[in-house]
Amino acid sequence: MRYGVFSDVHSNLEALEACLQLFKKEKIQSFLCLGDIVGYGPNPNECVDKIAGLKKIQITGGNHDYAVAGLRDTDWFNDFAVRSINWTKRQIKNENKGFLMRLPRLVDASLFTLSHGSPRDPVDEYILTPRQFLDNLEFFRTPICFVGHTHVPSVFYTDALGIIQQKHLDDATTFEYDPQGKTIINVGSVGQPRDGDNRACCLIYDSDKHTVQTFRCPYDITSVQNKMRQNQLPLFLIERLEYGR
Repeated sequence: MRYGVFSDVHSNLEALEACLQLFKKEKIQSFLCLGDIVGYGPNPNECVDKIAGLKKIQITGGNHDYAVAGLRDTDWFNDFAVRSINWTKRQIKNENKGFLMRLPRLVDASLFTLSHGSPRDPVDEYILTPRQFLDNLEFFRTPICFVGHTHVPSVFYTDALGIIQQKHLDDATTFEYDPQGKTIINVGSVGQPRDGDNRACCLIYDSDKHTVQTFRCPYDITSVQNKMRQNQLPLFLIERLEYGR
């Protein structure tokens, strides 16, 4: 089966629509979402509505989702994130807040595992190093685990010599994983990429061919920035969209 995989939408409706249009073009009908639907951007309700409306989707919650839903405090968030979370709390509809509250921390399916941060710490841990990959292996049983949170598309796996490899997933990259081994794929960010490419990032996962393909989708960044200015969201968050950092 082929799945559309995405994460870290962060209330960026234009970026989300660009990825969904790609999935439609590719005839994708099943979806995996790694959380942080809201936060940072100007369209939290529209993004929740779009994602909740997808018929075949499995989703995990992210740290921003749970903060907006009131399930966790914001003490460890930076000031820009806190300001956007507080603004989002004032905007979010009750039914969408309920949707965010019900999102699971981890999805343990037969073929794959889903978590926002890591299988060991599904909400908060950023997987950034080979050591963290190694430490997380005992916390999932499937051949592949999808995560988000860092906003940088990458893959961690062990090669034929037993050496842990870490690679960035560039646009149009197809990675074939070993179904007998274990692989962690970071799917990057739809709404706030941080790898120097400002286009929305998403993946197509083929569970039969054991492949993951990266896609970058251009979208109207200026329109999103204008809406953020109108809502007096932090300038830093507005400007970083342009640079993908």
